[in-house]
Parts: sequence; C-alpha cells; structure tokens
Amino acid sequence: MKIKILFTGLLSIAMAWSASAQKISDDISPLKGQKEVNVVLDFTGTSVNGKAEQIYIDVEPKKKSEADKAKWLKEWNNNLRSDANGMLIRNLNEKGNNNSFSFGKHATAQYTIIVKVKDITTGFFAGPITKSSAVKADVSFVKTGETTPFATVVFKKFSGAFSSEMPHLVTRIAMSFGSLGMELGFLIAKTLK
Repeated sequence: MKIKILFTGLLSIAMAWSASAQKISDDISPLKGQKEVNVVLDFTGTSVNGKAEQIYIDVEPKKKSEADKAKWLKEWNNNLRSDANGMLIRNLNEKGNNNSFSFGKHATAQYTIIVKVKDITTGFFAGPITKSSAVKADVSFVKTGETTPFATVVFKKFSGAFSSEMPHLVTRIAMSFGSLGMELGFLIAKTLK
C-alpha cells in the first residue's frame, strides 16, 4: 500500500512538471450537471510496439518457459486490461475531482467517454537500461448509445511517469494508463471551469 501511495505521489509530481499540449476539441459542457459519466476502454485494433497486438501475443510467449507461458497470457489478456482500466478511472476521478460527477463503469449514464487505445509501447526494465511504457489513444465524448462524438482529444504516446522503473510489464503499462487518466481528468476539470 505504501508503494502505491509513493508511486501515486511521484506520478502527480511528474504530471505537474509536464507541460500539456493536449486540448479537447469542441464543447464538453453537456457533462456539467451530470452525477456519473461512463468510461469505456476500447482495445479493439490496438497495436503493440507499432505492430498488431496478435503478433505480439504470438511472439512474446515463445520467449518464456512452458510453465510461464500460461501465466504471461493471463496477465496480458486479463490483468493488463483490468489494471489499465482501474488506473485510468482512479486517476481520472482524482484529477477531475472538482467536478460533481464520478467517472467509471456507469452504463446508464447519459454521457460516455470512449478511450480508444491505438498503440501500447511496452517499454522495458533491464537494470540500468530502461525505457518507459507509453500509450497512444483517441478519446471521444459521446452521448451514451451513440457513436458520433461531440468532442475529442488525441493523446500521442503518453508515457507513464517512472514506468521505466517497473520491472513488471503489466504494472509498467498500467502506469501509463494512470498518467493518461490524470491528464484527461486535468483537461476535463480545466475545460469545465
């Protein structure tokens, strides 16, 4: 628990230092007055390190022992998606907290934020040689049940602060989704002031 608090604090500091060039297109004022906003994390068509995700899934387990293959596949296919979703929503709520609504799995909410994951850069941890993970995503604000966005924002290679310090692959990538959630929450709060 102390480690999570430390990483959240460090992540907040890094986010404060980073200058954001992201801007939400169009008007998101329909979100004002809402109690809940639905958030959907869409991995359909996601690439990993610039190649189709399925190529990554086919190649990566071959580098593992037989005993580790099933564990790796479970972590990638299940844990990554749930951890990424959890970090994104938690940090979106943290930075967007000056709004009166809650972000999360609220299927009956009037509005939905769709985070379409375009690419995941896995990064790596190899002792003194490290590379941060990163996420590229298109974010759309839609009326729930509709597909035409009334506003959008594009995040190009948004990196997880200190994710290069994470030896565990899923944690490293989830940190990038957490950073994306913090930035998106910050943008929403700033835009709705």
